[in-house]
Amino acid sequence: YVKDGVLDWSYTGLTKYYDTWYYVENGILNWDYTGLTKYYGTWYYVENGVLNWDYTGLTKYYDTWYYVEKGVLNWNYTGLTKYYDTWYYVKEGVLDWSYTGLTKYYGTWYYVENGILNWDYTGLTKYYDTWYYVEKGVLNWDYTGLTKYYDTWYYVEKGVLNWDYTGLTKYYGTWYYVEKGVLNW
Repeated sequence: YVKDGVLDWSYTGLTKYYDTWYYVENGILNWDYTGLTKYYGTWYYVENGVLNWDYTGLTKYYDTWYYVEKGVLNWNYTGLTKYYDTWYYVKEGVLDWSYTGLTKYYGTWYYVENGILNWDYTGLTKYYDTWYYVEKGVLNWDYTGLTKYYDTWYYVEKGVLNWDYTGLTKYYGTWYYVEKGVLNW
């Protein structure tokens, strides 16, 4: 790395050569580096020593996973992203391993458990003050019927637990009495 005509062995960061940005470490271009680097307040994704403007996805930097969009760390992104066949939940640019709940992605609501989309989950989940019915990881707006949550059966109407419903409902050929959204044995 040369600055003002002098070799600078102490420089670590990005440098532009013609139309390509390269990662320099201790004055030498590092073709082996893949990861994040900060340049004038912005974090960029470098792959094999070259800034990769095409990359969108997750990358690990030290012990934290970050969301990169078109080569730049996106601190504003909250939502799902796919990484090696698994969908993860990102909050404000950082993978959130603690999140369990619903998240909307391109018009569909998904169930996330400990930061990972759980395709196996079927049951109820609370989102803000409302309980929703999730089937195989996806909120099912079409479902009306009974569902068991822990040891209690609840009445779900169009994907939402209906606390106001009192009456009969048919479940697998048998009629049951529901009172205020809960099956009354």
